[in-house]
Amino acid sequence: MMKRNLSYTLILIVALTGCLRQIPYEPAQLEKFHERPGNIQLEFTTANGRQVAFYIPPAREPERPPAQITILYPGIKSVALGWLRFIKPEDCRNTGYLLIDYPGQGLSEGSMHLKESYLSSEGALQALAEHFEVDKLEAEYHLMGHSFGTGAALQFANHHQVKRIVLIAPFTTLRSAVAEKFFLLSVLLPVQMDNRAIIRELLLREQPPQITIMHGGKDALLPVDMGRELAALDPARINYLEFPADDHVSILTTCRDLIFRILTGRADHLKMGQR
Repeated sequence: MMKRNLSYTLILIVALTGCLRQIPYEPAQLEKFHERPGNIQLEFTTANGRQVAFYIPPAREPERPPAQITILYPGIKSVALGWLRFIKPEDCRNTGYLLIDYPGQGLSEGSMHLKESYLSSEGALQALAEHFEVDKLEAEYHLMGHSFGTGAALQFANHHQVKRIVLIAPFTTLRSAVAEKFFLLSVLLPVQMDNRAIIRELLLREQPPQITIMHGGKDALLPVDMGRELAALDPARINYLEFPADDHVSILTTCRDLIFRILTGRADHLKMGQR
């Protein structure tokens, strides 16, 4: 476990300095994506070079600009198409899914800088608008982030009006996340990312997003106390779900159905707040 935590910490540090080694795609992953008619591989250019994202259209009127877009943000050691095994046909009835890779991951060029990770979303959305030949997409945004991806999701939300945000195994601040295991390494982090501050700002909006936090009780990478601390910022308006038997990764599988029910609004009638 010590070796696994050290590996994760070093990945955070090199990502913050823009030196993360690329995680490539297996041909089978790309083949699976392109098997579904209507799926679109989006390409656009940023300061990092050529970037690639992936769009799964809704089943209803897939040829039209989507009225609802769900953006999925993976963790540092994952790639966008890793979400394919979680998305089922019933999740795509009314929403389009935008799967984001960070610079240097998958087919995207460049180096990932965590503080600028949300910019991949901006480029992908503009590329999608150009595909549909509109100046700007007029869509309702739903966001889901796992691990580091919770920071990318919140950064995007800080620049856009969004309807729902699901944060799975989130961190409070990157420095605190690293300091949990390696305090001396935490002081080397060149920039800070503070999910607490962004959530506070989002809740001050006239129309704040619906925020759900989900955390596994056995999470050894980003401790469950971090999810609890974020939820405590406003217990009345932040839905908090804790799963004692799950760890940092297993929560994605065991809670898959609930995650997508929340994202698509099919769980709005349920009473949240389980601890």
